[in-house]
This record gives sequence, C-alpha cells and structure tokens, in this order.
Amino acid sequence: MRKILFLLLLICMVPCVMYAQSYQISGKVTDAKDGSPMPGVTVQTQTKVGVMTDFDGNYTIKANKGDVLTYSFIGMTPQSVKVESDRPINVALQEDNVALEEVVVVGYGTMKKSDLTGSVSSLSADRLKESVITNLDQALQGRVAGVQVASNSGAPGAATSIRIRGASSINLTNEPLYVIDGVPMSGAGSSTVGFSWSGGSNGQNVVNPLSAIAPSDILSIDVLKDASAAAIYGSAGANGVVIVTTKRGNKGRTNITYDGSISLQSPIDKLDMMNLRQYGTYQQQLYNEGFLPNVDQAYLDPSLLGKGTNWQDAVMDNAWMQNHSLSLNGGTDKTQYLASISYTNQDGILLNSDFERFTGRVNVDNEFNKYIKVGASLSYSRTDESIINNDGINGVVMQAALMSPAVPVYDFDGNYAGPETVNGSSIYNPVALTKDQINTLRRERVIANIYGQFTLNQYLNFRSEVGIDGSNSTNKGFKPSYEYGQLKNTNIMIMQNEAH
Repeated sequence: MRKILFLLLLICMVPCVMYAQSYQISGKVTDAKDGSPMPGVTVQTQTKVGVMTDFDGNYTIKANKGDVLTYSFIGMTPQSVKVESDRPINVALQEDNVALEEVVVVGYGTMKKSDLTGSVSSLSADRLKESVITNLDQALQGRVAGVQVASNSGAPGAATSIRIRGASSINLTNEPLYVIDGVPMSGAGSSTVGFSWSGGSNGQNVVNPLSAIAPSDILSIDVLKDASAAAIYGSAGANGVVIVTTKRGNKGRTNITYDGSISLQSPIDKLDMMNLRQYGTYQQQLYNEGFLPNVDQAYLDPSLLGKGTNWQDAVMDNAWMQNHSLSLNGGTDKTQYLASISYTNQDGILLNSDFERFTGRVNVDNEFNKYIKVGASLSYSRTDESIINNDGINGVVMQAALMSPAVPVYDFDGNYAGPETVNGSSIYNPVALTKDQINTLRRERVIANIYGQFTLNQYLNFRSEVGIDGSNSTNKGFKPSYEYGQLKNTNIMIMQNEAH
C-alpha cells in the first residue's frame, strides 16, 4: 500500500515539474520584406523580462514553457509566439502600415511617416501619461532612440543635458534647439546669480529653461535628428531640433478636462556610514596603531556609546509631488479654442528644497474660409525654486557624509551644533546649511505666437508665423551670521539679481 501511495505522489508531482520547466530560447528576427536581420528588436515575456536583438538580429532569452514572447520594433507590427519547447524561434516582422500613415512635424510643416526621408522620432501625448514628469525634457528620457538625457542635479526643477546623436562641439553648447508652437527657444541652461556659497557657477545653480512648460499642455514632441530634417533651422539646429506642439481646440461642444496626480518620492541607497559606536571603535583602533596622538575619553569603551547622529537621515526626507491641470476646449466649424491652467509642486528630498510652477495657456484657431486660416497661442508661466547647495565638498550631501556621528544636530541651548575642533578644514552642520541659508529664484515667462495660413490647393499652402519669447528672473540670497561649534561667521550677506 505504501508503494502505491508513493507512486501516486510521484505522478502528481510530474506535471508541476514540467510546468516550471525553464528554457533558454534563441532565435533570429528578420524583416519579412527582404529577409535582412533586424537589430534592436525588443523581445520580452509577459512578465516584462526582455532583451534586444544584436547587430545580426540574434537574441537569447530565458522563458518558461507556456510563456508568450512578444517581438516589437518601431514601424513594425508586433508579433507574439508561445513557448512550447527549447527549439529556436525565428520571427519575420512586417511593416505597420498604420504607423507609417502617422503624421509627424518637421521644419517645413507636417508629413506622413511613409513620405519622410529624414530621421525624425515622435512622442505622443499618450506616452507622456505613462509616468509622472515635472519638466518637458524628462519626457524624452528613455523614450526616444538616439537621445541621451542626463540630470545635472537632483534638485527639483534642475536643468538637464540633452544630446541628440552625441556631442557635436567641444567648446560651444551641445544642447538642441527647441521650437515651441513655432517659437525657437535655446535649450542651454541659464545661470542664476551665482552665489559661491550656494552653488556658485557650477551645474547646481543652472536652471532649466524648459521647466516653464507644463507637460499636460503638450500634444506631441518631434525630434529632428539629422541634417536633412533640421536644415531649415541652419546652424541653430546643428545639435538637433525638438519641435513641441501644444494642444489645440476641437470642433464640438465645450469639454472640461481635469488631470491630477499626487506621488511620494523617497531617498534610496544611502551611503552605509558608521554609527557612533562603530566610529568610536575606529578611533580607538587608530590610536592603538599609532595613527592618532590621543583619543577622546568617550571612545575608550565604545560599548557605552549609542548610535549618534545619522546625518543623512537628518538632511533627507520623503518628498511629495503633486500635479494638477484643468483645460477647457471646444469650438464651432469656424473657430476652435483651448484654455488651460496647471499647477505643479515638488518637494526635494533635501530639506527646504522645492519647485513650484503655475502656468496658463490660451490657443485659438479661426478659419475664415477654405483658403484662409489664422490662429494665436499665448502662454504665461511662473516658477519658484528654493535652491540648496549640493555641489562639491561644500554641498549638503558631502557635508553630511563628512560630519562626525558624535556631533548632534542641536546643542543643549537649541542652537545648531558643530565640530569642537576645526583642524584646518571647514565641516559645517548640513542641517543648518539647508535652513539658515536662503537662495530663491522666481522666473516669469511669456511665449506668444500668431500665424496666418493661405491654402492654395490640397498640395500647397503658405504659412507665416510671428512669435515672441520674453522672460524675467529674480534671484535672492541671504546668508546670516552663525556659530556652529568652532565655526563662526560674523558677516551677514543679502543679495539680489535680476535678469531679463
């Protein structure tokens, strides 16, 4: 009887083992039109584990029996294949005719993808909704081939560096040209007042010129990558061109749309620093090995010490971010309109760092007859930023890493504490750096555009546009007198700078 039960148990276990069987699947992806290998094709399972084909179109991926592999590439129809065994799976992808009929914006107007000879990548409003973004340049990160986006700083609203097909200049800017509803705009970051004690002229205090545009207002983003696509812009488009088209009004009854999101950001992967007990043991070992002439009496028995101050926890906190936008659009057969307002507030993970933006936009189009059409766009934005110095050795994060865990945040009198000995170096209380020193930036920007279009026939039309881009920035700084332990400053600094 026991043998029979044992055999039944083995029989029941066999299907489970077979179900969990894992295969190493290999294969090749080719173009169904001419049989040529296709590099860069995404191959992934339903669990989102994926790989990309190499230069010869080959791939290797781990999958379980019964998994479905999906093969996708821009401009091609995706295919799905179910894994039945470890046999090679070769796939031939076909052109997606629907995708080729999509309209993209180029310097001369709009074209179908199928008629396009230059290198242009497009990003629609639907893809922008896939993640929560604060600025327009973040929308390009990881979404457009050949475009590299790198943050110059982790501060809210900070500028980013964008490279289209790499760098093209050694001494001059490599940022692309932006065209917002026909108005050209430089992508190079603009500097704040340049207070050396609060970021100086380094990357920390370079602000983002595109942070004045609300992502919720964007209809599409088209990236012109090569010379043929960006030729109309001349040398200004040498680093590539990013054309941003905002939403317009639609024919029909008035529609009211609200979009909102609230999210929480948390610092991760903090440096693994010594607590006070570990620091005391380390100091005692240095003394015993002859590296220190003496040791603090408190470190003679480290087991009596507590955890001390975790300076990274002291200067970092969870950060809330919220986005709200309200739009009104509609119109008749002749006139269409869109009006929108948006509000963004993002706290930084460093204390007292934040970014706040308010924008308003009005777009109007009017068709007099089948030949003449005119329109206008007007947008206003105001951003407020609290900038915290986080550059180099004097930055808040570096100071938090250098400060001893034996130093408390506050002394017994409730004042900011500091090191009892300076030893020729300047290690400041990082919490005091975030709360005592103030560096604020307010920017206001107006972008306006008027166009007139004369349609001769279905193949030819004439369009003329006039646009303005005006801005004003006010940067204020305050540095009080202080006494943090042995570090003292008796001077008070108050500064203000305006740029137009």
